[in-house]
Amino acid sequence: MRSDIRGVLLRSLDQLSECGYSIGIGFNGIEPVFVHSTYSQRWIDRYVDQGYLLVDPTIQFGLSSTGQVTWRELERLFPSSKTFFEDAVNYGLHHGNTLAISADGRVSVLSCSGPEWSSGDLRIARAALHALHALEYEPSNPVTLTEPVREVLRLMCSGCKDQEIADRLGVKLETVRARRRTAQHAFEAKTSAQLISQVIKFGLI
Repeated sequence: MRSDIRGVLLRSLDQLSECGYSIGIGFNGIEPVFVHSTYSQRWIDRYVDQGYLLVDPTIQFGLSSTGQVTWRELERLFPSSKTFFEDAVNYGLHHGNTLAISADGRVSVLSCSGPEWSSGDLRIARAALHALHALEYEPSNPVTLTEPVREVLRLMCSGCKDQEIADRLGVKLETVRARRRTAQHAFEAKTSAQLISQVIKFGLI
């Protein structure tokens, strides 16, 4: 199922590109957790051989900004990238668009060759990039819960109400509510539904 969803999203990006695209998900510094490229193998080899990852203006833009920009605009924003773009032209990459988003404390960047996107193209690109970010990047969970709190959460996820949880655990009703509040505070969850969603997401029960 996951690979099927990924395939649909990546194919949607094929429709937006002229001579290929590249996507990096969840950058930590210059290292993404997921990379996919449909550029020619000749350009990929050249990119690696020249160490362009360290100077690629599309990545530099993503690490410092969010939003959409054309490659022509990137050349103005990053004057030192002129050689990079001149080299790319030799491999059929004459123009393109870059989109950067930030979510879950990480950056994801999409670059597509081709003419400037229309508003409809941009909506498709943004939707696909956000979906791929959610699919491929799993944020680490910094929250640590005590076993008594976990016991309450397990029973909550099973559909038990506060009084039933108290009876099962042999504790006072207020103790159950206090443990739930502790978990809600840890996850910054405003409701029990939000709390359960976070607990399941991070596999804490």
